[in-house]
Amino acid sequence: MMDRELEEKVVLLEQRLSRSGEAERLRLRPSVLRIIQTLKSTDQPIPRRLRTIEARLEEDAYDEMFDNMPI
Repeated sequence: MMDRELEEKVVLLEQRLSRSGEAERLRLRPSVLRIIQTLKSTDQPIPRRLRTIEARLEEDAYDEMFDNMPI
């Protein structure tokens, strides 16, 4: 189980992500990855909703990468 501080950070990130455009979501990705790394380093399980957030942000990052490729 995540401690209260991390849980609050996840909730705030979810709220920000839900009302953010793609560029803002890409800027928030490092914050999500830091939370996940913190959980992993303390051998805590990664909550499903945090994994879902990470997957969405990863998709955004791939979309951004391929959108900028020349044809």
